[in-house]
Amino acid sequence: MNTGFLFRTCTAPTILTKFFRRSKGYKIIKRPDPSTLKMPTPGSAPSLMEIIKEKLRLNGPLTVAEYMHIISTNPTEGYYMKKDVIGEVGDFITSPEISQLFGEILAIWFYAETQKMGPGKPLQLVELGPGNGTLMVDFLRVLNRFGYKSDDVSLHLVEISDTMQSLQARRLCITHRATDIELPYYYEGETVSGIKVYWYNDLKKVPNNFSWFVAHEFFDVLPVHKFEKTEDGWRELLIDMDENGKLYYRISGKETQSAKVLIRPPLDAGDRTELEVSARSLGIARQLAHRVDEYGGLALIADYGHEGEKGDTFRAFHKHKVVHPLENPGECDLTADVDFSQLRIAASKTPGEGNYAVVAGPVQQKDFLERLQAKARLQILMDNAKTEEEKEKLKCAYDMLVDPKKMGERFKFLAFYPSSMGPILEKFPPLGFVSEK
Repeated sequence: MNTGFLFRTCTAPTILTKFFRRSKGYKIIKRPDPSTLKMPTPGSAPSLMEIIKEKLRLNGPLTVAEYMHIISTNPTEGYYMKKDVIGEVGDFITSPEISQLFGEILAIWFYAETQKMGPGKPLQLVELGPGNGTLMVDFLRVLNRFGYKSDDVSLHLVEISDTMQSLQARRLCITHRATDIELPYYYEGETVSGIKVYWYNDLKKVPNNFSWFVAHEFFDVLPVHKFEKTEDGWRELLIDMDENGKLYYRISGKETQSAKVLIRPPLDAGDRTELEVSARSLGIARQLAHRVDEYGGLALIADYGHEGEKGDTFRAFHKHKVVHPLENPGECDLTADVDFSQLRIAASKTPGEGNYAVVAGPVQQKDFLERLQAKARLQILMDNAKTEEEKEKLKCAYDMLVDPKKMGERFKFLAFYPSSMGPILEKFPPLGFVSEK
């Protein structure tokens, strides 16, 4: 066969046109403008129970972490997405809502510890899960007293709930607006004193600059995986639905992928039979340690938790009372005590990591506040009170914060410093974390 002739014939323009001509061309699709898209209104979307039921049908039992994620962050029906849940009319109350003293003491701690590093200006004040914005109101008041001007500080809030973001904007800003979808922050505003305020849906989007990071009652709502130790090793606690449509717990028959990845020494040491691990919490702790060490600043975590001695703390709150976590999904606050020992491990130096933090704590809230002269601040507030009723309220609020039977022992503080601060902290120990000699 004359292969040369065949090749020339097949590559002739007429043959190519015949073989490769498209009978129909691709049409350009007109896509919608992302800025005009809106989520379904609450009530028009499937209920959380319907969503959970469908996920169980398609994928089988859910992990507790998956369940918590659905309940907390569903765009329309999620617990934090559709209503204000903090305060007397909500399901729980936080320390900043109890007394202005709490936020003031935290701001003073940041300012005092920053003086060990330098002037600390310009400053990014970053809060993870800002609640109603009350804590930042107290912070900004203290910064104003310390001489911070609008050019010295900017406020960066990590918040995924449009409902909570709206509350924060009304509390903090004199003007506020949505931003272009191309920007890393989805909302912006300005305080009455001219301080710029920005909202993000992810910590990774906050600019890498010298920052104070505050995480108050943030880690306790992050999803946790629950494990139990059986004769066959660690097995994960899963959530399933019975024939009557009621959710219940069951143990995985085999070792799940979560158990393989998350249960590592020293977590599985000793005689522990129950364990809770939040992969999301460990990742954020590493982020904070990295950012503090590489770009400068401080991180302070305040939450209720333990140091590794507890194993089963997953629960729900409704109207300030403890209820079953699997009942009425979306109507209750799901939470688990923070394991501060795990956060310490995540933030401290590990092989192969270039940035890590010097970790101080955890210490009990009672000790932290009292070591920072909270009683002296209480006395000043009482001296300025106009009535005996106001004085009594101040005393009751302070008692709520420091009484060991209330918040005093259950809530703890953990701090991250840049690794370069090690020698300085040996000479000038972290305020609030060590007893005065």
